[in-house]
Amino acid sequence: MTSIVADIGGTNARFAIATPTASGYALEALRVVNCREFGGFDDALQHWLGELEQPVPRRACIACAGPVEKNDTGGKVYMTNLGWHIDAAGLRVRHGLAEVQLMNDFAALALSLPLLGDKDFKVLRDAPRVEGATMAVLGPGTGLGVAGLIRADGRHHVVAGEGGHANLPVSTERELQLLGILLREQQPVFNEWILSGSGLVNLYRAVCELNGHRAEALTPPDVSARGLEGTDPMCRETLIDFLNLLGATAGDVAAYFAARGGIFLGGGILPRIETLLPESEFEQRFLAKGRLRDWMLTVPVYTLNAGFQALLGAAAQLDR
Repeated sequence: MTSIVADIGGTNARFAIATPTASGYALEALRVVNCREFGGFDDALQHWLGELEQPVPRRACIACAGPVEKNDTGGKVYMTNLGWHIDAAGLRVRHGLAEVQLMNDFAALALSLPLLGDKDFKVLRDAPRVEGATMAVLGPGTGLGVAGLIRADGRHHVVAGEGGHANLPVSTERELQLLGILLREQQPVFNEWILSGSGLVNLYRAVCELNGHRAEALTPPDVSARGLEGTDPMCRETLIDFLNLLGATAGDVAAYFAARGGIFLGGGILPRIETLLPESEFEQRFLAKGRLRDWMLTVPVYTLNAGFQALLGAAAQLDR
């Protein structure tokens, strides 16, 4: 059965119609819009529906960047990064739908993992995947999403998390110095304060202060571009520190979930800067879990290619 699927992040909203296939789902009428161009989710949805040239499916699953409050009518969510309220019951009535479900966007991404083929990700740490073992996904974008996927009773169960608000894992002298600077602005310094788009700028300012430089008024794309081009040493250091801290955080997630099925790295930032991974200590920081290091060596790590995986997970949610 076809369905409306959407993935609403802090910056972009993705809409499509999902049609079941032998290997998963095909996505049709795919559209990406800037959330800031709309007053709320209803406006964005109606804009997309108005452009459809095919029948509107009678069911929908909306993946949202934020904690979803579950209820008997499909759930509701307040998206703090946007100020959007989304309520499944209201959507069902206003748009004449038979079924509407809301879910966390990284829960949808986790649910897509069994549907992905080799072309959907790259191997970062090559270790044998344990069949049926827990998988986990995390990724920095507008925020930092985290979720796990557990196999039990013959089916997959999603554990949606808010790991972006766990405390930042700092474990080197340099990072302790950066933390001291960051603590003047934010207490505690949580993962998302650094491992996100706005976090890149927070980290950049701290790196500049640590080196005795005056920070410029840069945007996240500025920091990424200058760091990748090598035209600004402070931005380059920022990206390396970012990847090191992401490695430590990914290791934490692997330990929390005992994710022998693999850690998958998504989000909008990593695909832009992953060419710097060999220069960073990402893997060393991922493995640095003391007496657990030998176990950590058994955990494979993958980077997700840019795409629309969360839409596949939203479609799968409706067919569970």
